[in-house]
Amino acid sequence: MKGIIFKELYISRKRIYISIATYFFLTLLCVLVKMSASFGNIRLLDKESVDGALNITFYFFVFGLLFTFTGFLVNNVSSDLKSHWSIYQRTLPFTEKQVVGAAYISNAAMLLVLFVFHTLMTAIMCMVFKMQFHAYFIWIFLIVSLFFFLANSLIMFAFYRFRDSKKAALFYSAVFVILYLSIELAFISRGTYYQTKGKQDAERLAELQGLPADTYSPDTFMINYVKEDIHSLANFFQNYWWLIALIIAAVIALLFFASVKALARPADAVKPSKEKEKPKQSLFGSFGNQKAAAEGDDD
Repeated sequence: MKGIIFKELYISRKRIYISIATYFFLTLLCVLVKMSASFGNIRLLDKESVDGALNITFYFFVFGLLFTFTGFLVNNVSSDLKSHWSIYQRTLPFTEKQVVGAAYISNAAMLLVLFVFHTLMTAIMCMVFKMQFHAYFIWIFLIVSLFFFLANSLIMFAFYRFRDSKKAALFYSAVFVILYLSIELAFISRGTYYQTKGKQDAERLAELQGLPADTYSPDTFMINYVKEDIHSLANFFQNYWWLIALIIAAVIALLFFASVKALARPADAVKPSKEKEKPKQSLFGSFGNQKAAAEGDDD
């Protein structure tokens, strides 16, 4: 099984190198912004602008660099299909559970190392930027890492299930599009709720003070509602982050067993592409058929 893990890491080495370079390049940019705020051109701005630039840079490092984690994920099922690795794989003394487990172990090990490393780097950047290290940084890193793991597990399951790059791409793209549209509709409905309630509260306040209905702008009320919802959502994640992590881990486990079952299917069980089989004929095939038919008639 170690050989399969090393194979997965070896094939993904270029993507991992690029992600490491990207991570350290963005880290260097954040440090340069801090140095500019202390000794360079940004220091010449007013205090509010300097603080705003430092806050944006710090939180970009803390949360923005999490997306570089996707480059470290191991997913070579597509290349395995192109190289017909499964044909050679069945000659090796590995079970389907070991093959799928190797990819899962590789991803889990990579994400665990990145989780610890990014947490330590965040603590260092907190000292550099003179920011407070909050405890919620840790569980946000954990949940984001699990979400990346879940997305990668879904992609691997699609390839194991269909064993066709186009069908797999259509499957997981459809899942992600449905998820995106659901989130988008939730934001739109919530925004409509903010707008309606903000307008009602603005008109109610103006009516109580005997002023025209359009005296107060509903934007102020809408901003307060957004802040309240964000605060409530943050409290929910802070109190129930373990439940969210447990649900994601359970879904990942289900995808693992589903991938093992899909990989264990024989190749004949996968429906081939629908192509009309045309009889192969030589250049003189039609003449040969006519000659054979004539000889049959003579007999």
